[in-house]
Amino acid sequence: MRSQAYSCIDDESLTADLKLHLQSIGKYVRAQDLVDYLSIPENQEHHRFRKTISLKTAQRWMKKLGYRWKKEPKGQYSDGHEREDVVYYRQNVFLPAWNHYLPRMRRWKKENLNIEDVEELASVAVSGRKVVVWFHDESTFYAHDRRKLQWVHITEGAVPQPKGEGASLMVADFVLADYGWLHSPDGKESA
Repeated sequence: MRSQAYSCIDDESLTADLKLHLQSIGKYVRAQDLVDYLSIPENQEHHRFRKTISLKTAQRWMKKLGYRWKKEPKGQYSDGHEREDVVYYRQNVFLPAWNHYLPRMRRWKKENLNIEDVEELASVAVSGRKVVVWFHDESTFYAHDRRKLQWVHITEGAVPQPKGEGASLMVADFVLADYGWLHSPDGKESA
């Protein structure tokens, strides 16, 4: 009968300290964090280590501490589009106003983006001034753009995800199919 080998990670005091240390780091813990923690002389003395552990050992210990190297569990995106006040405004204010102006707007075919028949445009001229809709185009670039793989504790579940993470840069402009991007008459300035 073979006896089971003892590992330092089986020490409850060490395990408790390592878990507490990883929790203090926050969301993005690394196996290297265990190596760094155990390279501090006070921690080595407290847990009777002569030297720190290797990265490979730290990776094995992460599993014993309940972490797995995998994609973070993702919940549904939540950005407020279905909030009660937003839905009310969209249905009772915005869409009725849009439908009021729709007969005087230029329309495009879905299939090939060619303008609709000339007869359709003639009805626009009869109903009054043509309405030109400028669309706001916006992109946001994030500094960290989400990590795909990380150490995830086995007790973690999926949570709603905010759109974006970290510092961001927003690029925005106005565009119309007929005129292109919004700019000054001389073309030197843009929105």
